Amino acid sequence: MKAFVAGATGETGRRIVQELVNRNIPVRALVRDLQQARAVLPEAAELVVGDVLKPDSLSAALADSTVLLCATGAKPSFDPTGPYKVDYEGTENLVDVAKAKGIEHFVFVSSLCR
Repeated sequence: MKAFVAGATGETGRRIVQELVNRNIPVRALVRDLQQARAVLPEAAELVVGDVLKPDSLSAALADSTVLLCATGAKPSFDPTGPYKVDYEGTENLVDVAKAKGIEHFVFVSSLCR
């Protein structure tokens, strides 16, 4: 098994990545900002740059992963379309790429309203 975590630098995503590393499960972490990711994610995680809103970046990022964990979520901002873009369009992009790549399991994790 090789896990792919979207939303890896968020609060929930960081915990998922750390737990996978603790269990010696190879993990690819999708990040938009490598510098930020290096500061918050374990060294054992393989960092790949991409964006759920840019479907072209996702197929290569998934590479040979067999499990996709989606821990994305829109951050509070002045953009009222943020939740729609990230939580709907971004997740839809991940699902489409996962289907095309034959991903065995897609896990959606949300900490909304925690």
